Amino acid sequence: MKITIIPLGTISPYPKKNMNCPGFLIKFQDYKILLDCGNGIVRFLHLPNDLNNLHIFLTHFHNDHIGDIGALQYASFCHHNLGQLDQKIQIYMPDHDFRFNRAAILANEESFADYHSIHNMQTYQIGDFMISFEDNHSHTIESYMIKLQSQKFKLVYTSDIGTNNIEGIIKFAQNSDLLICESSFLKTHNSNSTTHMTASRAAKIAELAHAKQLLLTHFWPEENKEAYLKEAQNVFPNTEIAIEGKKLTYSK
Repeated sequence: MKITIIPLGTISPYPKKNMNCPGFLIKFQDYKILLDCGNGIVRFLHLPNDLNNLHIFLTHFHNDHIGDIGALQYASFCHHNLGQLDQKIQIYMPDHDFRFNRAAILANEESFADYHSIHNMQTYQIGDFMISFEDNHSHTIESYMIKLQSQKFKLVYTSDIGTNNIEGIIKFAQNSDLLICESSFLKTHNSNSTTHMTASRAAKIAELAHAKQLLLTHFWPEENKEAYLKEAQNVFPNTEIAIEGKKLTYSK
């Protein structure tokens, strides 16, 4: 099985130049999984083709992670009406609302979509992958880590995480083939945030979880990404930085 992972958005809290807010498109077999739907990512999708068999997972309701969901809903509506989309897009999101974002998504009638819930211990089977979730209990609101696991490949996406549940994160990411981890800050920022990670701490988590590869994301828009790479590789050498459009491909 060929698995292709395409970063569509890698920065936060706002898009800049050719960089968008968080989003990762995963393609395998005839399926497409979109992890988060941040501001600007739709411009990197190939529509209407990427709407076919598309499953969208919203990890939490912060604006930088859901900014383009309305655009995708409307795109599905328009392409369906034009006879170019027969299957509804599938949207998965947390049960508990935040500032009426969930309610607004569900109330959007100009959408060709089905809706599903995300909560702890919930699982979904999509092709060869079992999808599971765990609230990381370390962000400012309810925010879910996501695991995609088949018999031969395990991918973990942390979404937004902090430092208050390191053991839980390590356990969830244990022995992952690819860990996509947020790294909002560098050590030089001297941030005292407990709700986001530094590049070096993300690297330490990858090391302790015995991950095979680390992909950093969720960068500060005004910072050079290479600085994150250098900091993380001092701890975990097999680290890459997520770059919009730069594909990672695995054969499993």
